[in-house]
Amino acid sequence: MLFELFTACLLALESAGAETRASSDPVEVAFSAGLTNMLSLSHTERVKYDRLFTNIGGGYNSNTGTFVCPTAGIYVFQFHSVAHQDKAAWLQLYKNFEYVASTYGHTSNDYASTGNSVILHLSKGDEVYVQAVDPAYGYSTNLYGATNEVYCTFSGYMVSPVYEEIPGNGK
Repeated sequence: MLFELFTACLLALESAGAETRASSDPVEVAFSAGLTNMLSLSHTERVKYDRLFTNIGGGYNSNTGTFVCPTAGIYVFQFHSVAHQDKAAWLQLYKNFEYVASTYGHTSNDYASTGNSVILHLSKGDEVYVQAVDPAYGYSTNLYGATNEVYCTFSGYMVSPVYEEIPGNGK
């Protein structure tokens, strides 16, 4: 009886124009990636974190440095970095080509660390990535990393799925 009632509610939502999660959408989404090499970014470019610690749901692409949202929901993103000695790290988080948040670190005669985190509402297919700031605004970005020393990371995970309204087609 309960199953039939639940099914009837889902059918009513669909006919009213509400989106339900597609059976192929992952119910768990989480990724964490790190940088395993020194990286000097002399212009605005995405950081391609090359070591995958986890990629549940398959949203992160280490070839592009981009997370593509596989399931609509509320997500937490964190990005951290260490600048090479006497250098700077100036990074920005973007969602679909729009600025969200920054980190900046610079110090003389030492390494500088930075970090930030945000909570974002994402739709399926939204892109989130970290990119260097154009050095014309100040310093170029020099990230510290080695195979056995991963200090620069980019991570994200879904806190909760969100079933969004799709504009109706006259129903």
